[in-house]
Amino acid sequence: MTESAADLETQASPGPGAQLRMAREARGIAVAEVAATLKMSPRQIEAIENEDFSRLTGATFVRGFVRNYAKLLKIDAAPVLASLEDRAVLPQVELIAPVNAGVKMPSSPGRAGRGQLAATLIALVALGIALAAYFDLFDIGFPSATRGTAAVPATQSDARPQTVLALPQPAVAPAAPAEASPAPEAAQAATGKTGQPQLVFSFEGNSWVEVRDAGGRILFSQMNPKGSTQVVEGRPPFQLVVGNASHVRLHYNEQPVDLRPHTRVEVARLTLD
Repeated sequence: MTESAADLETQASPGPGAQLRMAREARGIAVAEVAATLKMSPRQIEAIENEDFSRLTGATFVRGFVRNYAKLLKIDAAPVLASLEDRAVLPQVELIAPVNAGVKMPSSPGRAGRGQLAATLIALVALGIALAAYFDLFDIGFPSATRGTAAVPATQSDARPQTVLALPQPAVAPAAPAEASPAPEAAQAATGKTGQPQLVFSFEGNSWVEVRDAGGRILFSQMNPKGSTQVVEGRPPFQLVVGNASHVRLHYNEQPVDLRPHTRVEVARLTLD
């Protein structure tokens, strides 16, 4: 029995754990640092990245773990949670009634009334906690992760405004390898509008990308969905970190850039003058 095109496409794109792992490795953050910041164990972080959700407790708590992990890495949690819903089989919390459930013990009328009231209050509190967790009202607070020479995202006060132009996607066959393909029409259309050097990213799969300019300011940093294109302008030299690099096509001033020589474990790191 052959698999559908949708199933093959889902298998080809990275899952929620792979997206988080690529973003963590691109920022140079160790598993132990993530675990300490999120108040979790390293085994739980590895379980999330390996999508072994059976080692975690309950679907509601897994969503909260993934959301907080994405916030720590400064990436949009929405596509990661969407991938979690589409691909992952989340464990369900099983409630087991005590062995003496249903057995009515003799008691005085006053004591029975107080016991029923206490049981009702406990049930309401448990229901409130479950609803709050389901709607993500509980969040894990954590400081910004720093480590030696690890890249730390710039705040709004020191970040240089980025220029990102969303371009229409032509319905054509997948592009040939970067060294053989000409500059896309999108790059030609955007060239010369501001007079600054341009980077054009075309994503054939989900990928996290970070771009810094000559002053070390972050011009662009986010998770990019499959089929999208992003144009980034600024002052070179540019420092690039590209996750899932084999599924990204890059043009610099209308010239293709081969990411393969700069790629280690699906993450490309390079500087363009």
